[in-house]
Amino acid sequence: MIPVSIQIRQALDRLWLPAMLLLSIAIMLLGWANQRVTVAARMATADVLSPLWSLVALPSHEISEAVSELHSIGHLAHENAQLRSENENLRGWYDVAVSLTQENATLKDNLHWMPDPLPSFVTGRVVGDVGGLYSHAVLINAGPANGVRVGDVALAADGFAGRVTETGEHSARILLINDVASRIPVLLESSHGTAIMAGDNSSTPRLIFYAQDNHPVEGERVVTSGQADLLPTGIPVGTVHYIHAGTPVMVPYARLNHLSILRVFNFETGTIESPDAPGRVPVTSSRSFRSDGKKDNLLDGMTLGGVVESATGHSPAGYQPQRQDTQGSEKPDSFRTNEEHPQNQNEDDNTQGDHQPLQKSGSIMPHSSFSFPPAGRG
Repeated sequence: MIPVSIQIRQALDRLWLPAMLLLSIAIMLLGWANQRVTVAARMATADVLSPLWSLVALPSHEISEAVSELHSIGHLAHENAQLRSENENLRGWYDVAVSLTQENATLKDNLHWMPDPLPSFVTGRVVGDVGGLYSHAVLINAGPANGVRVGDVALAADGFAGRVTETGEHSARILLINDVASRIPVLLESSHGTAIMAGDNSSTPRLIFYAQDNHPVEGERVVTSGQADLLPTGIPVGTVHYIHAGTPVMVPYARLNHLSILRVFNFETGTIESPDAPGRVPVTSSRSFRSDGKKDNLLDGMTLGGVVESATGHSPAGYQPQRQDTQGSEKPDSFRTNEEHPQNQNEDDNTQGDHQPLQKSGSIMPHSSFSFPPAGRG
C-alpha cells in the first residue's frame, strides 16, 4: 500500500464528488454527441450481464410460478365451474367457426386469393427490466444471432407487447407500448376508425388523433392498422375504455407488468409500390420548348378519341384511330377538296340532300375524328 499523507487524502476526498459529477456530465455529452457509441456500449454491457440477470431472475421466476400454482389450487372449484360454462358456450360457436372457415376457404379459392407469407418468430425469456421510472422496456436473451432484428414485433401470450429498438449480440431491448416514446397506429374495429395509441408511462396508453365525428366506442377491440408500413394489420392490442368523458384509453391484452416470455415476430413489412395505371396520362418533369418560347402541350395533336383512350385505357365504342395530317404527307381521299376532284363536285351536289348535316346538336366538331355511336332505341 502506497503511503499517502493526511493532506493528500483529504484533498482526494474533497475532489472525489466533483470528479464523479464531471465524469457523469462527460458521459451524458458523449451520449448526445454520438448516440451510436452509447447504444453500442449499452448493448455490449447488456450482453455481458444478461446471463447474470438470467441466473438472478430464475429463483424469483420459480417462486412466482409456485405462488401462482398455490393460488390456483385454492380457486379450483370456481375455475372449474367457469371453464364448464365457457366450454358450453364455445360448443355453439364451434359449428359456426367450422362453417365460416369452409366458406372463407371457398371464397378465397374462387378469388385466387394470395395469402400473406407466414412470419418467422423467435421465443425469448425476459431477463431484465431495463426501463425505470420514466421508461418502460425489457431485455430478452435473444439477439441477431437468433434472427432478431430492430423493428420486429414482440407479442406476449395475450397480445401485442412492444417492438425491438436495440439489439446486441445475444440480447435485444424491447420498447413496450406504454412507454412515453411509443406511437402505434391502430384500427378501431367496431367504429371502423383509426387513431394513434400513445404511451404515457401508465398501464393504459392514450388514444389520440381520431376523427372527431367518429369517436371510439367503449369496449371495442383495438388492432394494429398497418399504416406507414410500421406494423402488419390485425395484431390484437386491447380494448377501449373511457376514464373520463372524452378521454379514451386502451386497456392492453398483454400484462405488461408481468412479462416472462415474449415471441419476437419478423413480419418483413415493406412499402408496396402501386403499378402504373393503364389509363394514366404520362407526365414528364421536363418539357420541350417550341420556337415561340411556349411549352409543348402533351395533348397537342391528339384527337378526342385518343384522349379518351389514354384516360380510360381502352378505345371507346365507334372509335377508329386515324393518322394525323402532316406537311408533305398524302391526305386521305375523304379529306381532299373538290378542286383536286372536280369531276366529283356535281355528284356531291346531287347527293347532298341524301345525307344528314355534318354538325348537329350533341355532335363533335368536324375536325375531330371521334364520333359517338348512334343511340339505340329503348
